[in-house]
Amino acid sequence: MTSTNDQVKFLPSHWRVGGSVVLALLLAVQTWLYLRSESVSTAQHFSYTQNLRDLRELDAEIDGELLANRLELTRNYDALTDFVQRAVVTSGMTLATPSYLSVDDKATVLSAAQNVQAIYQQKAELIDGFKRNNAVLRNSMAFFPVAAGAFLDGDDARLPAHHRLVDQYVRVVLVYARAPSEPARQRIAEARARVAAVSFEAAARSKVHNLLRHGDVITQRLSTLDQLMQGIFALHSNEQVDKLNRDYGAGHARALADAGRYRMATYALDIFLVAYLALAFFGLDRARRSLEVAHREISDRYSAQLAAEKKLKLHATAFNSAHDGITLTDAQGAIVDINPAFSRITGFERSEVIGRNPRVLKSGRHDPDFYAAMWRSIKETGSWSGEIWNRNKYGEVYPELLSISAVHDEAGQLTNYVAVFADIRRIKDQERQLKQMAYYDLLTELPNRALLADRVVQAIAQARRSQTMIAICYLDLDGFKPVNDIWGHDAGDKVLVEIANRLKDALRGGDTVARLGGDEFVLLLLGLTNPQECDEAMLRLLNRIAQPMSFLPEPVSLSASIGVTLFPGDDADPDTLLRHADQAMYQAKQAGKNRHHIFDAEQDRFARSRYDRVDRIRQALEDQEFLLYYQPKVNMRLGTVIGAEALIRWNHPERGIVPPAEFLPLIEDDELIKLVGDWVIETALTQMEIWRAEGLNLPVSVNVAGKQLQSPAFVEKLKVALFLHPDVAHQLELEVLETAALEDVVKSARVIDECRAMGVHFALDDFGTGYSSLTYLKRLPAETIKIDQSFVREILSDWNNLVIVQGVIGLANAFQRQVIAEGVETVDHGRLLMQLNCDQAQGYGIAKPMPAELMVDWVRDWRGDPLWAQFGRLTWEDADYPLLIAEVDHRNWVAQLVYAIKEGQPAPHASLDDAQRCRFGQWYHGHGKRRYGALPAYARIDPPHLLVHQIASRIDAHWRDGQMTAARALIPELLAARDATLTALSELQLACGVVRAGV
Repeated sequence: MTSTNDQVKFLPSHWRVGGSVVLALLLAVQTWLYLRSESVSTAQHFSYTQNLRDLRELDAEIDGELLANRLELTRNYDALTDFVQRAVVTSGMTLATPSYLSVDDKATVLSAAQNVQAIYQQKAELIDGFKRNNAVLRNSMAFFPVAAGAFLDGDDARLPAHHRLVDQYVRVVLVYARAPSEPARQRIAEARARVAAVSFEAAARSKVHNLLRHGDVITQRLSTLDQLMQGIFALHSNEQVDKLNRDYGAGHARALADAGRYRMATYALDIFLVAYLALAFFGLDRARRSLEVAHREISDRYSAQLAAEKKLKLHATAFNSAHDGITLTDAQGAIVDINPAFSRITGFERSEVIGRNPRVLKSGRHDPDFYAAMWRSIKETGSWSGEIWNRNKYGEVYPELLSISAVHDEAGQLTNYVAVFADIRRIKDQERQLKQMAYYDLLTELPNRALLADRVVQAIAQARRSQTMIAICYLDLDGFKPVNDIWGHDAGDKVLVEIANRLKDALRGGDTVARLGGDEFVLLLLGLTNPQECDEAMLRLLNRIAQPMSFLPEPVSLSASIGVTLFPGDDADPDTLLRHADQAMYQAKQAGKNRHHIFDAEQDRFARSRYDRVDRIRQALEDQEFLLYYQPKVNMRLGTVIGAEALIRWNHPERGIVPPAEFLPLIEDDELIKLVGDWVIETALTQMEIWRAEGLNLPVSVNVAGKQLQSPAFVEKLKVALFLHPDVAHQLELEVLETAALEDVVKSARVIDECRAMGVHFALDDFGTGYSSLTYLKRLPAETIKIDQSFVREILSDWNNLVIVQGVIGLANAFQRQVIAEGVETVDHGRLLMQLNCDQAQGYGIAKPMPAELMVDWVRDWRGDPLWAQFGRLTWEDADYPLLIAEVDHRNWVAQLVYAIKEGQPAPHASLDDAQRCRFGQWYHGHGKRRYGALPAYARIDPPHLLVHQIASRIDAHWRDGQMTAARALIPELLAARDATLTALSELQLACGVVRAGV
C-alpha cells in the first residue's frame, strides 16, 4: 500500500507554538477575570452584616438594661454585663473587614470599625463606673432610712432641737434622692451644715456621723450617676454603628459593581475564544481530512480500543460512585470486590471482606426458610429483590433493600453474583413517624380520632360476637383553661400529658384512651357485663384525675365531666355513639361537673350538644338578635367622660337579655367568634356616627378575641370598616385580652402596629391576669393598660391587691402608657385609685352598662363625686403610701372580726383590747407618728381607733361567754367607730397632700 504521509501538509512549527502561547495567555486572562468577577463572597458579606445587626441589637439592649437599672426596675447587672461584653467582642469582630473591598473602601470601613470599637470600649468603662456608683448608692439608699429611724427613735434623740435638725436633714436628702436638683442639693448642704454644727453626745455623735456620711454618698453618687448616664448616651454609639453600616454598604455595592464589570469582560473574552477556537478547528479539520485516509485503519482499531476502555472506565466509575452498596462474588459466593458505599454502610473495609462470604453480614433475624426461598428465586429466575435485616461491623442491625442477580458467561456458565443494597433506616423511621402522626396524638402519644374510629368499629364487632357491652366515654376537663392563662401553654401541655398517663394507668390493657384535641379525651371500655362496672370505672377515673398536679408552680387539682353511652343498649353507628357520649358529657357539666352521665335516648332526646348551641348562636347573629350595651369610662380627677366600652348582649326571644358569659365561651375557639367580632366593630362604628349626629363625640372601645386578632384577614376587614365610617374611625379603640396577646407576641405586635398605622388605638385588657413580663409589655405597642377588676375590687380590703395595683400603675407610667382601672364599685375605690395616680376608671360605682339610647342623657347629666374633686386637687409623695396601706389594714381588720362574729367563729385577732398590736396601731404609733405626729389631724385618729378596740374587746368577751346575740348586737357600733377612724384618717390624708401643679 502506498503511504500517504508525503501528502500531508502541516503548518509551520513556529505558528503552532505561537498559537498555543496566545491561547494560553487568553485562558490565563479569562481565569483572572473569572476570579475577579467571583471575588465578592456571600459568606463574608453575610457574616459581616450579621455582626453589624448583632451590634445594633446589643446597643439597644444595653441602653434598655441601663435605663432599667437606673429606674430601679431591675437590680441585677448580669444581663447588662453580658450585653456589654458581647458588644465589645462584636465590635472587635468588625475590624476583620471583608477581603473583596477595595483598598480605599477597606480603609474607610476599618476606620469606622476602629471608631466603633473605641466607643464601645469607652462605653464599657463608663458602664463599669455606673455599676460601681449605683451599687454604692443602693447600699446607702437602703441604709440611710434605717440609720435615720434608729437615730430618731432612739434615746439619743431626746433633745427636740437636735431631733428637728436631723429630721430636716433626713427629709431633704430623701427628697433629693427622689428628684435630684441643684436647689435640693443646696438645701442638703445647708441642712448638713446645721447638723454638723451641733455638738452631740459621744454615743450619738457616731450615729450622726454615719448618717451624714451616707447622706453625702447619696448626694455625690446621684450626681455622678447622672453624669455617667449623660456620658454614655453622649457617645451616640448607635449612630456610629449606622455610619459603619453605611460605609460598608457603599463599599460592598462598589465591589459588586466591579465584579459585574469583570463578569462582562469575561463574557466578551469567551466570545473571542469561541471565535478563535472555531478558526483553529477549521484549520485542524483541513489537517484531519489530509490524515484521514492514511490513518483510517489505525483509527478504527484505536477507536475500538478506546470504546472498550471507556466502557470499562464508565463501569468502574459507576461502581465506585454508586450511592448504594455493591458486592461482587464468584460463583461459590466468595467476595471478590466491593465499592466504597459498601464500606460506608456496613463499616467493613475492603481488605476485611475480600475472600469472605456475605454471610458475615447476617443478622440472625431471618429463619432458614427465608434464605432458602431467596436462593430458590435466584436459581429459577436469575435474581431476587426484597427487604432484609443485616448486621454491620459494629453489631448494629439495620434494614436493607437488597437486589441479587446471577451473572453468566457467553456459554451460559454461572461466573459471578452481583448484589446491590441500600440502607433504608431513614425510610423506615419516616414510615414510623408518618404512621405515628396519622394515627396518634403528637403531644400525648394517644390514639387520635382516626385510630379511635377504627377501634370503635372493631369493638362493636367484638361485642356482638361475645355478647358483651362496650362503653364509649367522652371526657372533658373542668377548669383547664385557667392553667393555660396563668402558667402558659407549656404548663397546659404538661397537664394534658399527665392526665393522659393517669387515664392509661387507670384502665385495663385492652381498653383504649384517645385524645380528640384540646382537653377532650375519649375512652373505649371493652368486655363490660353490666352498667355498674362502667360506673365503678368512671368513679375510679374521676378520683385519679382529681389528684393534685404537684409539678405546677402551685399544686392544682382538676376535675372532669364524662359522658357515657353503652353499646348495644345504644345500638348506633360509631359517629352517632360518639355524638351521644358528647351530649351526655354536657349533661354532666350542667349537673355540676366532676361527675359522669350515662346517655339515655328517652331522657336526653331533647338535650342539645354544644354544636347545637353554636348553631343557635350563629342563627342569632343572622337574625340580628345581638345588641351592644355601653359602659362609660371617666376621668375621676377632671370629672369628665372620656369614652365607653361596647359590651355585647343577646336579646333572646324567650329568655330576654342574656349576658355574654353564657354564650361567648361556647364560640371562643370557633370561627363564629370572628363573625361576631366583625359585627361588634361595625355596630360600634355605626353607633358612634349616630352619637356624633346628636352632638356626642365619644370614643368607644371594642373587645377583640385572640382568634379574631390573629386571623389573616383581620387587618383588611378592619380597614374596610374604617373606610365606611371615616368621621369616627380615629375614635375606635380595640381591647385585647393580655392572655390572648401573649399566645403569639410577635404576630400580635405586628397586627397592632398595622392597626395603629390606620389610627386605631389599642388597650391591653385584664392586665396582670396573664404571664406578664417587661419584655412582653415592651414588645406589645398598646397605648393603654386596663387593670383587671379582680385586683381593683379588693384594694379597700386587701393591701396585697393595693400593692399590685400600685405596681401596675408605676409600670404603665415607666413605659409611658395610659392606665385605666376596671371594677370601681364605690366612691372610695375611685378616691384610692386617684391617690395612686390612676385617674381613669370604669365600673358599677360609676355606671352599669346601658343601651345606646341612654348614653347621651347620661353623659350630659353625669357629675363626679365631690370627694373625688376634693382629693383630685392633691398629690402625695411615695413616702405617704404606707398611709394608704394602713387604711386598708384597718378596714380588713374590722371586716374579719365582723365576719367571724356573724359566723359564730372566734375572733381572728389576738389582744383585741391593745390598740398598738394591730397592724394599723403599729403603723400609727411607729412610722405614722414619726411622719405625721406634728399634724393636728394625726391626733384625731387615736380616739375612734381606741374605741374600735374597746368595742372589739366587748364583742370577744360576749363570744367567750356564749352570748352570741349580744356580741352581734355590737356590730353596728363597731362599724360606726370604724367609719369615724376612717374619716379622721381621710382628714390626715388631705392634710399631708400637696396641691397639684396648675390647680
